[in-house]
Amino acid sequence: MRRNAASTWVKAIFVAIVLVFIFWGFAGSFRNTGAHAVATVNGEAIQPTTYYRAYNNLMRAYRDAYKDGMNAELLKALDLKRRALDQLVQSNLLRQEAERLGLRTSETEVRDNIATMPAFQNEGRFDKDLYVRVLRANNLTPAEFEEAQREELLVRKLQELVLAGVNVGEADVRDQYHFDNDQVDLRIVKFDPGAYMDDVTVTDPDVQKYYDGHTDEFREPERAKIEYVVYAPDAFAGKVQVSDADVQQYYDANQARYMSPEQVRTRHILFQVPADATPEQQAEIRKKAEAVLAKARAGEDFATLAQQNSQDSTAAQGGDLGAVGRGQMVTPFEDAAFALQPGQISDIVETPFGLHVIKVDSRKEATTRTLDEVRPEIVTALTQERARDLARTQAGSDREKVAGGESLGTVAHAAGLAVQNPAPFAITEPIDGLGRVSEVANATFATPAGQVGPVVSTGKGFVVFKETERIAPRVPSLADVRDRVVTAAKRERAVGVAKTKATEARTALQQSRDIEAVARTYNRPVEDTGLFSRRGPLVPKLGSAPDLKKAAFALTPENPVAPGEYAVGDALVIAALKSRQPADDAKFASEKDTLIKSAEAQRQNQALQQFLDRLKAGAAVTVDETFMARVSDSGLPASDS
Repeated sequence: MRRNAASTWVKAIFVAIVLVFIFWGFAGSFRNTGAHAVATVNGEAIQPTTYYRAYNNLMRAYRDAYKDGMNAELLKALDLKRRALDQLVQSNLLRQEAERLGLRTSETEVRDNIATMPAFQNEGRFDKDLYVRVLRANNLTPAEFEEAQREELLVRKLQELVLAGVNVGEADVRDQYHFDNDQVDLRIVKFDPGAYMDDVTVTDPDVQKYYDGHTDEFREPERAKIEYVVYAPDAFAGKVQVSDADVQQYYDANQARYMSPEQVRTRHILFQVPADATPEQQAEIRKKAEAVLAKARAGEDFATLAQQNSQDSTAAQGGDLGAVGRGQMVTPFEDAAFALQPGQISDIVETPFGLHVIKVDSRKEATTRTLDEVRPEIVTALTQERARDLARTQAGSDREKVAGGESLGTVAHAAGLAVQNPAPFAITEPIDGLGRVSEVANATFATPAGQVGPVVSTGKGFVVFKETERIAPRVPSLADVRDRVVTAAKRERAVGVAKTKATEARTALQQSRDIEAVARTYNRPVEDTGLFSRRGPLVPKLGSAPDLKKAAFALTPENPVAPGEYAVGDALVIAALKSRQPADDAKFASEKDTLIKSAEAQRQNQALQQFLDRLKAGAAVTVDETFMARVSDSGLPASDS
């Protein structure tokens, strides 16, 4: 049912829809064919104002999620410019396909959907004044928001059509369960180069040759020396004042986060009706449903009736669907469930999935935490936000003073802060007092020696720094690094010895199949890995060894020796099968319903992605790449956003 369709895997596919219709703002299609379109989708234009708003909303969402972790490197990796456009294109394609199929959304559906949104409810009822206030706070008009909701509901109907025929058989799930959970235990012998280091020698010419051929291994990277000051928001919190009016304004603009929606805990008994059922067959199924309904209303245990009669994956749990809110189920089911009081049983309800008998176990009314209840957390949130703003402002002001000639120590002292002088560091090395902060390191190496760098936002606060010295990269002389070169040269030879012995030992093992005897011959210990499954690349006692893991599950008692030597770091491993343990079928039986649901989710995810891919493949989409090249990497100002 649609409680599955509302889960994370669906939202990943329909992320455009999710981002469009939450309160980051409206990013609808503006269906026209203006000449200055960012892109056209089957002749419909995506206007710059639409794109700007979608992009800025996406940027805002990620900035709120990552906070200080958002940096230029992450922005480049996320490619939000292109992602915003892709989402708008997908949104248009889905809406166009829904319209092509003749799907429609009535004014009543739109109105009813908005009325049930917790963000617009006061004491469990729709509040028109609150509705208008929340929209205004997010720069939306009712007409814009309602059009957005109309398109969202339209796409929901399309989504239900796409998912309706996706089913998973028990046999498929059982096969996958065994593939994932069958286990093997290996006996292994590890040939580590470290065991042979004392057995190899290198001469002075050997050391010179290794040094000459591996100078990059010993090269000292470019390093920089800086002095810096951290403007931590906590240091400015004492300067922040939050008034009652500030708290009220914040509460009014963010009421949705303090609301708990109405929920009902339901059970149901499903009687599936095949799509090709004859009228006679349909009547027979309905007759059976009516008989079960009569038993339930006569007082028989509903959970037991569900276990005996329901034809869906919740039967084993007595038909328990858990607590659900509005918008998580198909409309007929939802309307019936929310019309019931605890303990009541519905009439027969017909949905695309079949015939349902529904019982409500409990009901939780919509609630909103009062202003007094949330006042402390609002004060804390506003204090942190404003302290951060003060820290940012102070850092920017002091940075300009240093750029104008004042010393960093002078401005830091005036702000009640201290200057730090870390040891020189390379761009990939940690900085004393800050750790590995790529933003500071990157900014340092982009700043000439003697100059003040840009203000850098970090997890500890805002950093103002001045580079005082740049140390050029260099290759130390052999004399300076001789001990390191000797060790590396010996290690190289020891690796060769380990490979030779591992190959010899594996050949002997294939002949004798006695891993203990082979290990004694080569003076190496035998270890048991313990049982492990196919999931992931790790092998116990070894770590990442994907090639060995793949080979392990091909071994049998008749052919127990792994066919190669397997690299684990510098070491080589040979292995033989100790035992196999098939997956627990009893555990499969107890987890079957959950596994089927998970498999169905994966299949539905694939079906949705394939559906979108087909729409894209058949669509005429043009993009103004000149416009896209002009888009800022940090977000675009839009007059209406």
